[in-house]
Amino acid sequence: MGCVHLSMSFSFLLLDMVVTIFLCRFDNESQCFKHCGFNFYIFPKAIPKYVPDQRFLCQVSSIDFLVAQDFDFNKLFRHGIPYLNSIQENRYREALSDVQKTRAQHGLGNNLDSTNKITATKEADKIFMKNVSDQIQAFIKSDQDELVLPRCNGFLRLLIYRLVQENFDDKVNIRTRSDNHDRIIIITRFKSLNERKEELEKLIEEEENELENTIGFSKVIKLLMESGKLIVGHNMVLDLLHTIDKFLTPLPQDFGEFKECAHCFFPKVLDTKYLSTVEPFASLISSNVLGHLLETLSKPPFIMPKIEVEGSGSGYNLNQRKEHDAGYDAYITGVCFVTMWKYLGQDGLDDEDVFGNFNMLKPYMNKLHLMRLQDCPYIHLGGEDSTPPRDHVFYLTFPKEWKSSDISQLFSPFGAVHIGWINDTSAYVGLLNKQQAAVALSTLSQSDTYTITTYAKRQAQLAGLPSISKSPLIVRKRSLDGCYVNKRRRISGKDMPCNRSIEPVLESQEGDDESDVTSPNRKNSEVVPVIKASRKRTISKTFEEDSSWD
Repeated sequence: MGCVHLSMSFSFLLLDMVVTIFLCRFDNESQCFKHCGFNFYIFPKAIPKYVPDQRFLCQVSSIDFLVAQDFDFNKLFRHGIPYLNSIQENRYREALSDVQKTRAQHGLGNNLDSTNKITATKEADKIFMKNVSDQIQAFIKSDQDELVLPRCNGFLRLLIYRLVQENFDDKVNIRTRSDNHDRIIIITRFKSLNERKEELEKLIEEEENELENTIGFSKVIKLLMESGKLIVGHNMVLDLLHTIDKFLTPLPQDFGEFKECAHCFFPKVLDTKYLSTVEPFASLISSNVLGHLLETLSKPPFIMPKIEVEGSGSGYNLNQRKEHDAGYDAYITGVCFVTMWKYLGQDGLDDEDVFGNFNMLKPYMNKLHLMRLQDCPYIHLGGEDSTPPRDHVFYLTFPKEWKSSDISQLFSPFGAVHIGWINDTSAYVGLLNKQQAAVALSTLSQSDTYTITTYAKRQAQLAGLPSISKSPLIVRKRSLDGCYVNKRRRISGKDMPCNRSIEPVLESQEGDDESDVTSPNRKNSEVVPVIKASRKRTISKTFEEDSSWD
């Protein structure tokens, strides 16, 4: 059984990148669980010829949080384990293969592509190349075995290779070596054919080893995937997204394809947050924030199994209290899981019978908890998701100057709303009081300042389907010139409240913001959970509308 806790932020390139794997097994002889915890600092490696130099953003509040938790940034950047997903790995292998084939075609000499003639034009470059030529000539006359040339840029390195090919090809060998992230050129004496073959084989071996080292931590994830073990996490949607995208393959754009992909890679996953929200646990657990959940499960009617560190391995215990430490969070996730598993089998079964029976976990497997979504509380990777009605959801277009407060004010006679921003001039609006949907549509259909239509009609438009017949509630009379005749008072931008300055909402930690009813940030996707509207708005249009929103 493996419990994976990834501390990451998906909107940014991995920065808080401690990956912890908590492994535990039930020992029949001692009647307790044995566990080991492993912390890995991971960071992408840049190899310009094969792996693009990645860029990433960081958020000040996130850095402050990591500093408060004694995060070791020196270890992260200096010793972080690299990783590649399948696409990056394939590109690396193809580029390396091309280089090796080109080298083989040119034989064992110092040959370069003779069709690409280049020369130094700057005076400084000419002086540098003259000095290099003098150094090589002096090296040939000396009894040294190796000459390390001065560090230089890629253009000058190419000129040096050209110089050796044209003037010293039968006298010296040239190669490039990495040294503390710099590339330096090494000149050695001309060797025999066999020696040069051995050197070439050694170079190929070094290149292959560098490739394997760059794949790095992805190998661990692939081994975990191939093991077929149960993967346990707490609130693990983002964990799974990052695991697939960074270590296995880029995430599909289509939601259905993502589910199929995730279930193929990890056919057995269990989310303790989802498990704690359904019976028999929902009525016994008041808060499923990880720390609160652990506290609840440490008291009756729950009984925590005995958990020990495996042999001389590394691990944690409940007395350490290291919340937000990735390893400790993974450990207590595992503790919560086995405690709830024990509760499921409390009807007179021995621990050995309980923890050997995975059938009792099947109703809860492959269901990932979704935050803040009341009518879609989970993703079912192994089956069909629930399809809640959207009769209370409207597609609204409006002036660019409008803010969340303006939309909330427009719908205020009909109760609280949730706003799912699409771009600066359109959004989905969901009524908390679904019974008011027909009245709201009828009342708000009379304006030239904004337009309102049903969710179903909007989805039909996006799918290119024939227009859905209008409800009698929204039929409006037309004048002879084709314009709508409005009998109600028009609502214009002047009727709206004045714009107000909105303070940015700082990203909070799981334990501070895990309730299902919150004020969501503005999104560039068509997601319409039914909760109270947020006043936060960011003006951008990064993505087009998603026609498969439901």
